Amino acid sequence: MIIVQDAVRVGVPAASAYAHLVRFDEYPRFMSGVLGCTPVDDAAAHLTLDVGGCRVELDAVIADTDPDAYVHWDAATLSESFWLQETAGHTDVTAVLRLDQHSVRLYDDLPEDVLRRRLRMDLKGFRRLCEESGDAR
Repeated sequence: MIIVQDAVRVGVPAASAYAHLVRFDEYPRFMSGVLGCTPVDDAAAHLTLDVGGCRVELDAVIADTDPDAYVHWDAATLSESFWLQETAGHTDVTAVLRLDQHSVRLYDDLPEDVLRRRLRMDLKGFRRLCEESGDAR
């Protein structure tokens, strides 16, 4: 299992950030590796991803939430958790990405670095999405 973690500060309330994270149809707008998203229902979607040069198809589900504080989505080979902490004028978002490297072979000698870079880009995209959505403080 490869596990990477990163964080970003967004200039929106936690409720606004949370609202984006629980909607899979928002993921292509901020996640660099999402090639396609087909929602199945409010808590599940079929995702097509590019993970380190490898095309991955998976069925993801929102597995756990705590409104305005936590979102965890899970799939057979990949999962991601987000913790939200609102403080004066912003929300700190911490993300942890987990990949079963035995199920997905990355085309790179340093798969942890690939995932770390992807997570960093995704969090920057998430900040941009949140702050351009009109909820910025």
